[in-house]
Amino acid sequence: MTISPHSAPAGTAVQPPPTGWLDPTGRVPAVLAAWEHGALGEVPAGIAWDVVRIPLPLARETVRRMRAARAPLGPVLSTPLGADFVVALGSADGLEVAGMSVLGRGTLVLLPHPDVVEPDPIGNRGWIVCPSDRAPAWGPDLRDAYAEARAAAAAEAAETTETAR
Repeated sequence: MTISPHSAPAGTAVQPPPTGWLDPTGRVPAVLAAWEHGALGEVPAGIAWDVVRIPLPLARETVRRMRAARAPLGPVLSTPLGADFVVALGSADGLEVAGMSVLGRGTLVLLPHPDVVEPDPIGNRGWIVCPSDRAPAWGPDLRDAYAEARAAAAAEAAETTETAR
């Protein structure tokens, strides 16, 4: 018997992690095997969905704004390089906002088990919004929420600077 690092307490039913969002990648068996061993799964971006990266300090406010707008919101991953938002394939084309980047097709995205959430990451990665089988975010919705969060942060910084004078 293999003991998963994400086993439930005795007497508790273990729910399998959601994999519908991973099915189109063709990597479900490899990802599940990695998770079973407490490792990060590897999935290429741009195959089943796109991945958009924004600066980590703006991630939670961007998520809040997307939820407030009732926009679809897929998985969001905290990484050492920023926050990675899973968006519908092709919906990230042409997104151009300062600080936002789209991972290239085939770029490996390292995914922790869905139970690994901030602030307790594995390999410096943890979920801000855990994966589920709901539809991923739509690139333009993310762009708009991020631009609003970025503008609000800039206004707050300017106000703080003005107050300090």
